[in-house]
Amino acid sequence: MEYQISINPLVDFFKGTESKKRRIIRDQKDPSIFRVGWYQTSRACIKKTLINKGERDFLIEGIERLKTKIVSKPQQVVNRQVSIDAMKRFLGFKIPAFFKNHNLEIIKEKNVKSTFINNVEVKVSPDIIFIIHHNDTRYIGAVKLHLSSRNIFDNKQSRFIATILNKYLLELSEKYNAEVLPELCLSIDVFGSSTISAPKDYNKSIKEVELICEEIKSLWRVA
Repeated sequence: MEYQISINPLVDFFKGTESKKRRIIRDQKDPSIFRVGWYQTSRACIKKTLINKGERDFLIEGIERLKTKIVSKPQQVVNRQVSIDAMKRFLGFKIPAFFKNHNLEIIKEKNVKSTFINNVEVKVSPDIIFIIHHNDTRYIGAVKLHLSSRNIFDNKQSRFIATILNKYLLELSEKYNAEVLPELCLSIDVFGSSTISAPKDYNKSIKEVELICEEIKSLWRVA
C-alpha cells in the first residue's frame, strides 16, 4: 500500500483530534482540486521578497494589484482578502539576515519533490530551494511557507516542517555539491509571525516525525 501526505497536513495531523486526523487522511487520499490555486499572488510576492534581499516593493505591488482585482465568488473573495492580509503581515516580518547578506543561487528542482519517512511519502515541495556561497563552501537551504489565517502552526509543528526540509535537503545535497545547515531549513508561518529553523538535534526530531508517520499508516485503511 502506498501512503502519501503533503508536509503541511502531516504536521496538522500531529495536533489533530481523532476525527480531524481521519479527515486529513481522507483529504490526502482524494485531494480537492479547488485548493491548488489558493494564495498564489501572496506566495509569489513573499518568495520574491526573500529572494531579493528582503525588497518589500513586491509585497506593496501585490497588495495594490489584489485590491483592484474584481472577484465575485465567495471563495475568490476569501482568497483575495487572506492574500492581502498575508502580504501586509509579511511587510512587518524580520527577515533572516542571510537573505539580505548573500546572493542566493535559486534551485528549480523539478524531479525530486518528496522524501520518504517510515515508508510514508511526504510531499515536501519547498517554496524556495537556494544555495549560499560562504568561505568557498556551498550551503543548501529551503523555505516552506504556511499561509493559513485560521490554522496557525505552533513552534513544534514548525520545527517538524523544518526537520523534514532538513531531511529532504540531505538527500539532495550531493547532487548540488552543497552542505546542509539546519539554520537554512526554514518553516515560515506568516499569520503565526514565526520563522523556525531545523533543530540541531536532527535525529531526535526526525524520530518524532517517524512516529507521526506510523500513526498515519495505522489510520490509513480505516479513515
